[in-house]
Amino acid sequence: MSTDDAGNRACGTRNPVHKIAERLPMMKLLDLVYRICPAIGRTTVRLWYQYMTRLDKKAEMVFMNYGYVDLNPDASELSLQADDESNRYCIQLYHHVAGAVDLKGRDVLEVGCGRGGGASYIARCLGPRSMTGVDVAEAAVDFCNRYHSAPGLSFAHGDAELLPFLDNSFDAVVNVESSHCYGSLRRFLVEVHRLLRPDGYFLFADRRYCKEVGSLRDQLKRAGFGVVREQKITRNILKALELDNERKLALIDRSVPWFFRKVFKQFAATRGTSLYESFRKGHWEYLSFVLRKNSARPQTDNPSE
Repeated sequence: MSTDDAGNRACGTRNPVHKIAERLPMMKLLDLVYRICPAIGRTTVRLWYQYMTRLDKKAEMVFMNYGYVDLNPDASELSLQADDESNRYCIQLYHHVAGAVDLKGRDVLEVGCGRGGGASYIARCLGPRSMTGVDVAEAAVDFCNRYHSAPGLSFAHGDAELLPFLDNSFDAVVNVESSHCYGSLRRFLVEVHRLLRPDGYFLFADRRYCKEVGSLRDQLKRAGFGVVREQKITRNILKALELDNERKLALIDRSVPWFFRKVFKQFAATRGTSLYESFRKGHWEYLSFVLRKNSARPQTDNPSE
């Protein structure tokens, strides 16, 4: 319990924000903040990622996604370098998303690169001509530039809804488990369409409430993208969460102050958290898309999205 929280209890009063927080799991509360005031939501997420970067002094947390497991019993195991093995499940999600098309010799952008592990994997193993990662958290970008090194790999600071690149700059844009943090998905999709060259690929994966999946498809279509492949991969994500659970718990126990561990476990969707249960019970759906830029300009209706 925080000092402010204890004080409010002693006085017999409760701050309205605390009352809401008591009734809603963290992710639902953050979602509510986004809907009421997107600017505050974006600032909260940026500060959260800045804080996580400062906590990870030993550079153990270079991926921050839920992971992926191929459930096909006949699938061959992805071959990884020894240094990548501890992050196998997180890398497998990037391979599923970014490895869906041939990136050899292409200019690739990842929006929401976080700690840079995914961009580094793509640069080292999927053969692009250039690989650029961009993130809204300055501390994360500084970390990426210090920690990751590969031919053609670079990182820059930028907002997903106003990206600092010229039109038609990239052959592919990758976005993994990041879009649910944006104030306006519509503005982000307009930016992706602007940056892609003709017939360029948008390689996209994220979670949504089940009732929002249809709306997501409509938004992608209105933004000027054709669907090459769509997959619901919730079961693949759940399996990865189960198999990677102990590693994530150990990392949280080593790196995070005790009073923040519950929040970090929720963020990582460790077993037993409300976010993990939302996946398990089917409240959330996790989808991956291979999309291609159409020649038509994006529709600009529904500006509130």
